[in-house]
Amino acid sequence: MIFLCLIFMVFLIFFIYKYLSSRSIFFLCTLTIGWILAYISFTLYLSKFNYYNIVNQFIDFGPGTWNRLVLGNFDVHTLIRLFNLGIILFYFSFLSFSISFISSLRSHPRLRFIYLGLGIVGIVQFLFYDPSLNLMLQDLAFKAGKMDLYEQWSHTGDIVFQVMNDTYLVLSLSLFLYHYIRYYQLRSIRDHTFYITISLLPLTFVHLFIFYWAPANFVRITFSKSFINYVQPSINLFLMEYRFFPLLAIGAIGIMLYNIYKFKANEARYSNINIITKKKIDTASLGIRAFTHAIKNHLLAIRSEAEYLQEKFADDEDALYSLKLITESCEQSFQSINQANDKLKQITLNIKAVPLDAPIEKAIQRFRSNLTNVEIHFEKTNSNILVYMDEDYINEVLNNILKNSVEALSNAGGSIWVSVNYVDQWGTISIRDNGPGIEAEHVEEIFTPFFSTKPSITNWGIGLSFCHKVITAHSGKIEVKSEVGKYTQFDILLPLVKRV
Repeated sequence: MIFLCLIFMVFLIFFIYKYLSSRSIFFLCTLTIGWILAYISFTLYLSKFNYYNIVNQFIDFGPGTWNRLVLGNFDVHTLIRLFNLGIILFYFSFLSFSISFISSLRSHPRLRFIYLGLGIVGIVQFLFYDPSLNLMLQDLAFKAGKMDLYEQWSHTGDIVFQVMNDTYLVLSLSLFLYHYIRYYQLRSIRDHTFYITISLLPLTFVHLFIFYWAPANFVRITFSKSFINYVQPSINLFLMEYRFFPLLAIGAIGIMLYNIYKFKANEARYSNINIITKKKIDTASLGIRAFTHAIKNHLLAIRSEAEYLQEKFADDEDALYSLKLITESCEQSFQSINQANDKLKQITLNIKAVPLDAPIEKAIQRFRSNLTNVEIHFEKTNSNILVYMDEDYINEVLNNILKNSVEALSNAGGSIWVSVNYVDQWGTISIRDNGPGIEAEHVEEIFTPFFSTKPSITNWGIGLSFCHKVITAHSGKIEVKSEVGKYTQFDILLPLVKRV
């Protein structure tokens, strides 16, 4: 069963590596390596002293395999060092992985100091449990008649490092929980954090179930240096004696598989929604070009006839007024058609590293001067967040979203809150209003071309389709959530360059 857990741990890494930064991948790999190293060296240590009754509870070794392990010429001190190294590496990597996971910085001196500090503590712990060092200290203490002092020092160190290692796990899981709560509004970040955390919990449980007592000092001196007492680990065999451990291992594997499946299913679902939306936009783009070409011909004919009639009835004021309305309506129709074509045509981006605030401030400035009963609040950060973007296109996206919010609030009034932030590898823009909201059944259709909840005959229903097209062209994400009568919020995620 343990081997199955190890296989699925490796599988988990390959499954989620593309969603993590290189630093997170490194610590996740070292976490797995540490656990495997601890398990294998622990098994070999037990086989060295023929603790078959213990090992058989973990792995049902055949007599032949067990005899080969028992007769293997393994250096005991090397096995102990590898075991302690694996345990310490597991705790170090678990906390380092959680820190790197919640950090959106590619590199920062503070993080390096944190990793360095954790590494130094790990080295101190490794030396504290080194068998040769302990034998030397025990021998010195025995000769000086200070064995009680050594035992007290060793017991105190055990307690300190045990509490510290448990604190690493608690702190790691707390960081994941904090990350989940803080970015709960961002669906992709929230789901990613949730499934990573839940997938790591079975591994943590199995580790604590087997190695809750580790690392440990396995050596004791005797009256002769040629003979060393190697301690049997203080494993609680209660659950294993009743063969419950295989059930626990199967349960842990089941949880990991289920969460991997759910995460993959959710990612596939939203990916399919994006693919379908993109296909609808591309189809609508072809349709609108064919449709508008025919409409333009009719509009040109109407405008031409209206201009002819204006010349013919130059003295008839009533006729001229009506003909002027006709020509103006034709011009407005031309503008609407051209706008629709522009929004759905092929996008060519000029990507640069741009401060995330720049297009937001421009978009807000366009609206503030004309607003009466709508207030726009912009929450800036103290950091200069750089993202990869085409500033003009992103500015147009923000104009579309702000325009929708302003129109939704125009009757009763209200407020719009715009905020920027950074999370993982993304720079984020959130636009939230306290307007009437969107019906739940309409939320997933909001980016579909020609879909609109507005009754206006001048609205084509392609503004948000344009937003979706632009953001996905930036390799970004755009999400919307709403509650009727309370709010509507758009979240835009763009690839982060760095935070200064």
